[in-house]
Amino acid sequence: MATVHPYQPKHITPTDEQIAVQMSAERTLIIEANAGAAKTTTLALRMAQAWTTGMPPERCLALTYTDTACRALQAALRKIGLPAPVVARFRIASFDAFCAAMLQEPYAPPVEQIDTQEALRPYVWEAVQRIEANESERWPEELQLPSAGDAGFIEDFLAMALWLKGTLKDDLERDDGPATPDYAGDLGIGYTQLKVFRAYERIRRRELADEPLFRGSYDATYDLARRLLEGDTAASLRPWPHNLQMVLVDEMHDMNAASFRVLRELLDSTQCQFCGVGDRDQVIYGAHGADAVFMGDAITVHTGRPVARLPLTPSHRFGRKLATKAGRLADKPYGSLAVHDTAVQLLGYDDEAECVDLIAHQVQHWRTATRGKMAGLAVLLRHPGQSIAIENRLLADGVPYTVSGFESYLLRPEVLLVRGLLAVATDNFDSVTEPRTREKLMRALVFFCGARIVVKGREHESQHDLLADAIRSVTDNPLFLESFFTNQIVPNVEPAMQRRLQSALKVAKEAHGPDTLARLFEALQIEAVVREVFVSRQRRADALANLAGLSHAAQAFASARDYFLHLNAAEQRQRELRSTASLVLAHIGHVKGLEFEHVLIPHLEQGAFPDPQASFAQEKNTLYVGMTRARQQLTLLAHRQRPSAFVAQLGYAESTQAAKAPA
Repeated sequence: MATVHPYQPKHITPTDEQIAVQMSAERTLIIEANAGAAKTTTLALRMAQAWTTGMPPERCLALTYTDTACRALQAALRKIGLPAPVVARFRIASFDAFCAAMLQEPYAPPVEQIDTQEALRPYVWEAVQRIEANESERWPEELQLPSAGDAGFIEDFLAMALWLKGTLKDDLERDDGPATPDYAGDLGIGYTQLKVFRAYERIRRRELADEPLFRGSYDATYDLARRLLEGDTAASLRPWPHNLQMVLVDEMHDMNAASFRVLRELLDSTQCQFCGVGDRDQVIYGAHGADAVFMGDAITVHTGRPVARLPLTPSHRFGRKLATKAGRLADKPYGSLAVHDTAVQLLGYDDEAECVDLIAHQVQHWRTATRGKMAGLAVLLRHPGQSIAIENRLLADGVPYTVSGFESYLLRPEVLLVRGLLAVATDNFDSVTEPRTREKLMRALVFFCGARIVVKGREHESQHDLLADAIRSVTDNPLFLESFFTNQIVPNVEPAMQRRLQSALKVAKEAHGPDTLARLFEALQIEAVVREVFVSRQRRADALANLAGLSHAAQAFASARDYFLHLNAAEQRQRELRSTASLVLAHIGHVKGLEFEHVLIPHLEQGAFPDPQASFAQEKNTLYVGMTRARQQLTLLAHRQRPSAFVAQLGYAESTQAAKAPA
């Protein structure tokens, strides 16, 4: 028998645990890993080993839960020395992207992808109206249908639907039986929700013809899993990769019943090797049905494959001090093999201004100490609304930054609404220099105002196409904006919105002084507008926080025109700075699989983190994910009077009283 030589990676020296995974001959292998234990790098080593021993990269499929994780795996392959052309040949995709590709019919146009609750809302109301109009309903007294415009119902329904699809509970348990109140209770949902869910799915799937009208987030995974449950097999799917020799799953703890059903089909339809890796303490997508149970004996139960298990135990990313804190939070032993230690500090603040001062001081210190190597620094946030004051300070200090997991507040729809009104009022759209921003600004005006575009002779065309034409006209010639607003927005909105717009424009054109923006918001009745357009309670709160931050910043300017020009210049400045090495301002959930030299996590305070609307266990996992991204230093910022419950869990007592913001 020929000797199998291990692939020799560049830049790292694998540990015995990593080599065991890399060289394992087991057909089905699950790796139980701690955060920072180099699980993505270890998967890359196993892929490199397979390529070294003759496996064509095209016959290897690596699946993850997010696009960020895909990029992290590609980066790990390059880091260990695989040539870029070889890395490009490996099939690496998120579960949802893979499933969408498997369902794509040859020559058919792609199914429209809709990812916002606001865009899904009309279909939910159509489903509600179907239920309301059903005269043959057997249990009308059990229905509690929402009144028109009930955003809370939409938000709760879409969250429930995401969970129901991820868990496949209705598909697994219905057994062709009717939807009854008792059955809904067995599923753990309300009877109204179940009825609306089934009506919604009939609409989405074109009366169950499986020719989707649209797909929301993760619907491709659900659609494929459901078809497999209903008897379809890999043989019926033309693009199915029947010749796979290896399947890998990164972040296996994020797997739910739908993605597991797809994985089962991959394992049953090929003779491939399988390797999955995960950390049970990093489950942060419980709302999608994610469950670490699929890292247990599920593969053996459903496929008959015996599963071998190997560990990845100590951290390579961070040192002993952070390993101790991570172990406290996760309630498990945690070691480190890192040659460096990781400094951990907790700083206290009394209000947002002091919190931002602390962040700015840390950023400046890092900038000086590393001579501008800003890409190694990340500020991780629980909610996008927390970025406003931080972004304003970074811009004022000339610090380059990029955002991940959310838009810069300068490009959020509610801020673009204000910028659009100011552009019309000052007749100065050409100062918005970025074409993509002009497009987003016009879409924000149409979205918030609820306008329908009307063009004589083109009544048969879709709003999508008419808006696209209008956008092209205005982005090519900014002088058309005022005409578009006057002739398309104002005449084609509800009378109440028309009055609001006219009042707001009057303020923007005539008012001066530091309270101009506050008066514009009052004329626009901005809180009512936000309530009307956004579905999510958190999104509404974030929008109002964004606008409050905008109003506060505007107090430093003498007129609406001055502030409008400042916002445009700030966006341009942010783009210019971003061309250099930039710090990362990110949502915690979007940095799974990534690492940074220094991580700052602010707003550890009651009511903010943990989020009282979320599961405490999931919030704990979210903090664990954020903390364990750090290599050299972790800085936590907690409120002195209202510290997060996590502060005590990490072993701190009165420490939040100790640190003051620098003078």
